[in-house]
Formats: sequence, structure tokens, C-alpha cells
Amino acid sequence: MFFQIIHPAAFLRPYISRYVFVRAEGSTDTMTPPADDPRFVNGKHVQPMLPNYGSLIFVRNAVVEIGGKQSDELLLLGANQTTLGLTTVSGWFEGMMMDFEPGGMHILTGVDLQQLSGKVLRASESGDEGLAHLDQIFKSTLKAEDIAPQMDAFFLGRIPVKEDINYARIRKVIAACDEAKGNISAAEMASVACLGERQFLRVFRNYVGIPPKQYVRLRRFHRAIQAMQIQAAQGKPIDLLATVLEHGYYDLSHAAMEFQQMGCVSPGQFRMLGIPLTDDFSVFFA
Repeated sequence: MFFQIIHPAAFLRPYISRYVFVRAEGSTDTMTPPADDPRFVNGKHVQPMLPNYGSLIFVRNAVVEIGGKQSDELLLLGANQTTLGLTTVSGWFEGMMMDFEPGGMHILTGVDLQQLSGKVLRASESGDEGLAHLDQIFKSTLKAEDIAPQMDAFFLGRIPVKEDINYARIRKVIAACDEAKGNISAAEMASVACLGERQFLRVFRNYVGIPPKQYVRLRRFHRAIQAMQIQAAQGKPIDLLATVLEHGYYDLSHAAMEFQQMGCVSPGQFRMLGIPLTDDFSVFFA
């Protein structure tokens, strides 16, 4: 399986975290490993996805199944933790997952992330003709290196000319959350945003798609595994206890519980799945 990550243009990085490209060859039968591999169910590839802040899923020569919805067109996912079923059409497939930073999907697509939470939306159902055009770009362009600049150009044109006040508030809250290593309450986050708590909860869910408490857990998980991978890439041994304590976990048991819930593995298993890792999603495409 071919796996490649391309980061967006600098101006887009506050909104889009990465373009993740995948290509695999072989029929569904030849792709199917032993039945006890949880990534394959009834001969269909089932890809666990890390919880995130919203994604666009593109596929070529394959049918994707997410949340009970099957499609070969561009799919919009809100903040989620789910699995992706994949059936190849003729022995190979290509896919791209565009992952957004917190609030980025709302700014660049106009989607209310609270309404999309836990759901899947086809591009044709979104009412956004531009997204359908993006799908055609992906399907008609062969090289990932050629696709990414076209995606950049499209979304650069969608960055608001005037600063979105609520998005600016969300960014301040995210910075405060990182500084506090996740040890921050919803009331404190509302104070940072200069909003009443009820109004803050509404704005936060519209822009990020999940409640602040769930976001804090997700952010802590992402930052911990990113730190582990930086250590691995530098050839350093990973000190699990020091890493999880540094990122706001109470102890290894606390970290193990959240890693299992969000990544389907323990911190120790994550460390052993493949080092050095190129990105916090790479282990799930191994």
C-alpha cells in the first residue's frame, strides 16, 4: 500500500492540517488477510479512523461505506470516530483524506459542524457546487503532487477577506487549551472567548463539531501521539510515562483508557505498531 502525506500551503495551515493519499493494488480477495484481522469484515476492507475535527474523503475506483452510507463521490464527515468500509472496483483504488484543523472546515465550507456531527454528507447533497468540482479534480488528476496545489488554490479562494470573529475566539480558546495541557474547564474556555457559557457552547459546537470537554480529550490525545512520533523520528526512546504526564494525563492508566477509546490501541501498542512514524494517522494505514 502506498501512503503519502502532503501539507497544504502556509496560508491554509490554520484551517487544513494535511492531505493524506493512499493507493492500494490487488483484488478484494487478495487484499483480505486472515479473518481475525479487525480491519477486514466479510471480505471488505474496514479502516479505523482517528477522531478528528472534520474531513473530506475522496476515492477513485472504489466504493466507500461510512456510517451506513455508500458512495464513490466526495464525502463530508464531521468530527467523528468511525470506521471506513472500502470495496475496490477492479483490483486497485486511490483515496485522499483532507483533514481540517479545529474550526477550519466550518470556515472553508460553511458547514455547521454541529449539524454534521456523527453524520456523512455526499458532495451532491451539500448544495456546494465547488465541492463537486473538487471531486472531479481528484478523479481526473493522477499524481498526488498535482492534486494538492489545485486543492490549495480552491481553498485559498475561500479564506474570508475579513476575520471571522467567532473563529478568532475559537483559536484563542485552542491556544489556552494547549497551554493548560487540557486542564481547563468549559467555563474557563468561555471566559477566554469573552462569551457567556451557553453562547460559547453553541459557537464552539458549530465551529468544531464536538463539545468542549470532548475536544479537550481529543486535543490531548493528538498532541501526545504527535510527541511520541517526534521522539521516534529523532531516534529517541519513547518514555511513555513522561510523555503522557507532559500532555495532561494523570497516569498511564488514564492514558491507556483514552488511547483505547480514541485509537483502539494502548499507548504501548501504539508505540510498537511502527517506528518511526511519519504522521499521527500513518499507523492506521499500515
